[in-house]
Formats: sequence, C-alpha cells, structure tokens
Amino acid sequence: MSLAVGAGPSSSNMDDKAGSAEKTTTNHRPESDDDNEEENRNLHLGPQYTLKEQLEKDKDDESLRKWKEQLLGGVDINNIGETLEPEVKFLSVAIVSPDREDIVLSIPADGKPEGLWFTLKEASHYRLKFSFQVSNNIVSGLRYTNTVWKTGVKGKH
Repeated sequence: MSLAVGAGPSSSNMDDKAGSAEKTTTNHRPESDDDNEEENRNLHLGPQYTLKEQLEKDKDDESLRKWKEQLLGGVDINNIGETLEPEVKFLSVAIVSPDREDIVLSIPADGKPEGLWFTLKEASHYRLKFSFQVSNNIVSGLRYTNTVWKTGVKGKH
C-alpha cells in the first residue's frame, strides 16, 4: 500500500476542531501507468499562493469570505506560515467491513509499514477510511494508489 499526494478531485469531511479530515474510498478501479502519465500531462494547475495570500485575496467578496471560513474553520491568520508546499500527514487507515468491527491501523511516521500489513479474504466487501492532517497550505487533491499481492504475484488496483 502506498500513499501519495497528487492533484485530482477529492471529497472529505472536515473536522473543524482538529483541522483533520477523513476520506472514504469505496470504489477501486484499475489504472494503467499510461493513464496516469496522460492525466499528469493534461493537468495544468494555476499559480500557487501561500495560505496567508489566499486569505487576503478577495476580502471584500462576502461569499468567498464565508466559503474560506467554512473550508478552514477558525484559522488564526497571524500564526500562518509562508510555505507554499502543504504538509499532509496520514494518521491512520481503517478497514470498514459490514461483517466485522472496523480495523484501524496507525500509519508509521515514514508512511511505509513493515512487512505484511493486513490480509483480506478474497471477494470480501470493504471500504477504506483514511484519517489525515493538512498543515501549511491547502491541498488541491490527494491520490490513493493501492498495490495488491495475491499468492506472491503483484497486481495494481
């Protein structure tokens, strides 16, 4: 299992108190490397701004101000850094299955669990629920890449 930060559409449920979010992935569709390369070539992001610059822009537009407050919660503008690159820290991944209790696995600081992390029965129905924290800036999207091993043979989903 690998976790990567990239650009792409995402949805999350924001927790205003802790500044963390949870993302639920329900469908797994195989993607080839060619699809990813083509998507990266066609994706053109606008200029990056620091979080402070983004908050200062369009101060007089009431609807944008409300949207930014809803998105960021109670952020203290005076304590915001001037970093362009956001820091995304994955805290845990939960395996949610209707047949049993949720299995919550803490993600190591380096993001790479040692050895076999978990095993799922073939044809079992499950969802993955990620808990992560974003600091320093806004993240436009997160990309999840899943590698599946079946009897020692690697497959990508």
